[in-house]
Amino acid sequence: MEKKEISMQLFTTRYFQPYEPILKFLSDSGIVNIELFGLESMNIDEFKSMMDQSNITSKSTHVSYESLTDPSDIIDRAKKMNIKHIIVPAPPARKDTEFKNTFNMNEEEWMDFGTKLSSYVSIFEEAGLTLGYHNHSYEFKALPSGKLPIECMMDHNENLKLEIDLGWTIAGGADPVPWIQKYSNKIIGCHLKDFYDKSKNLLEHDEQSAVGEGFIDWPTIISEVKKTPCDVFILEHDDPKDYKEYTTKSLEYLETI
Repeated sequence: MEKKEISMQLFTTRYFQPYEPILKFLSDSGIVNIELFGLESMNIDEFKSMMDQSNITSKSTHVSYESLTDPSDIIDRAKKMNIKHIIVPAPPARKDTEFKNTFNMNEEEWMDFGTKLSSYVSIFEEAGLTLGYHNHSYEFKALPSGKLPIECMMDHNENLKLEIDLGWTIAGGADPVPWIQKYSNKIIGCHLKDFYDKSKNLLEHDEQSAVGEGFIDWPTIISEVKKTPCDVFILEHDDPKDYKEYTTKSLEYLETI
């Protein structure tokens, strides 16, 4: 892969703010595109100015499901930032509880969430944007019926897109390749997340490694993803100790594929 193909989810660097030197480092490293998060609450004029100074663009962003209640605001913000893909990364947040409990839903609740998310697809399509969902590990844990939450999410609207987090898919106990093939026409982005040791608890952020330092077979998986319409290949680590080292090592490895 070439560096210009590889993006960075800005969430990776959130604890290392301010963002201006972060964007400069990413640009100096050869990254030309980032994925944003929290677009709905961002000062987009200020952030766009910082991105322009570092010659960095953004094709995609994460927004909360709750923010879709005002889709015109999200669309307006995305267009000002030249963003193409709007990605919802989780079901509606549950107040006063751990993040993982957000995903503690039965099949009917997953189906209902998938239906509601899909109902927004046409609004974004009419604005020339795509709407998609980003998985964690929990969507690959079978429900009592044997059906997976990811299927409950994806099967309501053929135009609901998928940003598949390949690392979280594996952490959920699934082989990503069959799912890449199953949803090949839906995949517009992927997250590249690696882990040191598959025998450990992969939900622990300390188990995440630079891409290529872990156990995931990236050449096989990326080769499969490249058969899809995937538009963004995005580095993400939920809590790196040193985002610069993580970025450098990951880019060096991916350039060998």
